[in-house]
Amino acid sequence: MGDMADFINTECGEDESDEQRNPDYQQGIDETDAYEPAPLYEFYVAGVQHHKLKECIEEIKEGDALILVAEPSNQYDPNAVRVEFSSLNQDRDIMLGYVPAAKGDYSSKVSAALMIKNLKCTVLELNPEAKSWERLKVAIEEIV
Repeated sequence: MGDMADFINTECGEDESDEQRNPDYQQGIDETDAYEPAPLYEFYVAGVQHHKLKECIEEIKEGDALILVAEPSNQYDPNAVRVEFSSLNQDRDIMLGYVPAAKGDYSSKVSAALMIKNLKCTVLELNPEAKSWERLKVAIEEIV
């Protein structure tokens, strides 16, 4: 039995250390290097000039969580997904705009993902001075 194990270890290279097989190998995981999953999507919220961003722009901060609401009855896009902010100052959810459908067809992708995954939407950038289509950038990640 030992001969077979020696053969497998020799033929499969198991007698080499991890460092010999891969010079970039680092044993163990540094606890300070926490794994951060990449966002599923990053984009500028569409239509902010037509909705209520201006009502709560002083209250929203980078890193804030936003609400995603599927809107299958939308007459223009059955995959529409609203982006809302839960305002503490106004004690209500405020419609900021939509997940964009044009560039990258994010609305259909996010709409589909909302059906099977728990998603988190976070403010990445907020620039009141930018052109309306570049005022609010968000990231969407899966909550695991």
